[in-house]
Amino acid sequence: MLVLGLAPGALRADDEPAAAGEIGRSIFVANEVEGQAGEAPAKQIAVNDDIVFNEDITTGAEAKTIVEFRDGSTFEVGPDAVVRIDSFVFNPEESTSHKTLQVTRGVFRYVSGYVSGDQEAKIVSPSGALAIRGSVASGIVDPDLPDFVYVGEGSATFTNSAGSTTLQPGNAIAVPSATAAPMPPSAMPAPVAAQALAVIERRLPPREALRSRPAANEAWLRRQGAADLVPAADQARRQGGGRPMPRPAAHGSLAGELGLLTEGNRVGLFHAGGGARTAEQTAFIQRAAREHPQAALFMQRHTGEARVLHSENRAAGTRMVIGNVGRAAPSAEVMRKVTAASVRANPAAAAQIRQHASQSFHPAEPGRHAAPAALPRPPERRATPAPREPRQQQFRQRSEPRGAPAQQQFQQQPFRQRIEPRPAAPQQQFQQQQIRQRGEPRPAAPQQQLQQQQIRQQPQRVQPQQQQQQQQKKKPPPKKDEKDKKDQQQQR
Repeated sequence: MLVLGLAPGALRADDEPAAAGEIGRSIFVANEVEGQAGEAPAKQIAVNDDIVFNEDITTGAEAKTIVEFRDGSTFEVGPDAVVRIDSFVFNPEESTSHKTLQVTRGVFRYVSGYVSGDQEAKIVSPSGALAIRGSVASGIVDPDLPDFVYVGEGSATFTNSAGSTTLQPGNAIAVPSATAAPMPPSAMPAPVAAQALAVIERRLPPREALRSRPAANEAWLRRQGAADLVPAADQARRQGGGRPMPRPAAHGSLAGELGLLTEGNRVGLFHAGGGARTAEQTAFIQRAAREHPQAALFMQRHTGEARVLHSENRAAGTRMVIGNVGRAAPSAEVMRKVTAASVRANPAAAAQIRQHASQSFHPAEPGRHAAPAALPRPPERRATPAPREPRQQQFRQRSEPRGAPAQQQFQQQPFRQRIEPRPAAPQQQFQQQQIRQRGEPRPAAPQQQLQQQQIRQQPQRVQPQQQQQQQQKKKPPPKKDEKDKKDQQQQR
């Protein structure tokens, strides 16, 4: 069953204008999760409900929830938890992000989002305060156990009245009370930290919930963008506090699931002492190592997963913040300042920041910027008058029948097409041409023309013998007297 309720004083996503003190929304809820702002009665929280400053969030025995803040950071809470948002100030134009969360009981995980130049998140527990910057931090707060804190990415400093200690990625500590000096992270056995992290993972919402966040409507996004642009000093003045935290419900303790944390606390392993370990402490550490040989590998893998989670949350927070500001920015100058501040704080994401800014900021949107003045229309060109025609030509045109209108011409055109012979199709023209060519003498082929030409030229080519015979035939027959003379000469 998925149940969440609207915090008193919070507005629905489609309400206008923004309520003072809005700091984020709920993006995941399982079972009964309640929110109480001030002295108003508690109400159930639902997905996409507004979360406001100074609101107490409590979860039931099987309940879980995730809060997404305006800066894109997220805070996950498991069952039987009591959490309050003590303060929240965020302005990307001023590159400022400060928040304080108070955890009285339960398991939690905080993942930072949008990167600001002046950025700090503080998680306060009964044994001290964890100041984190650009981090993934998780922990356990239980009245029967020492407070457990783990940093998966970034850095953090745990401080109480007895001292402080710094944690780097992969470090974990356990602090028994507010009067006990925090232990150095190097003194935490890997099996103890691995068992605690496994319990946190089981009791928190699935990690896929951060990758599939519910969509918010445009009115809510624009309202969040307007809240982001409120000066940080004005946001801080609106926030008050001072009322006591609600008491946690009397549910079962986590001590049964965290045997190593319980035993380590019993032997005094988590007290920051400068001396050597006792024999009891050494025996406990050796036994834990034998029972959990894969603890170091588990811690290494968990730290790698935290790095990926932080990278994804930072990208999602950058996209959300720049997009919301782009929807609400009153001018291009404000958008330019926010973009420049974002690039200075997170230069590795400069290309993504500028892309989000160009995609979300639209100066021509109604209600935010006046529409640009219309460009002047070019003067219309007048048609050049046609030269006057002679009187006779005008008279001839008047006496001729007027042409039918265009519609009438279109109607008459099919009738003319029926009367007039249609031009033959290309295939038909080819057939008609073949028919005409059959009646006419076909031109001889080049070979045939050559033979005919040779035949015509043959009579002109006469051999010399034939030519002599022809010439003899053409001569007249000799006279009789001459013939007789020749015969006589031959007889002699």
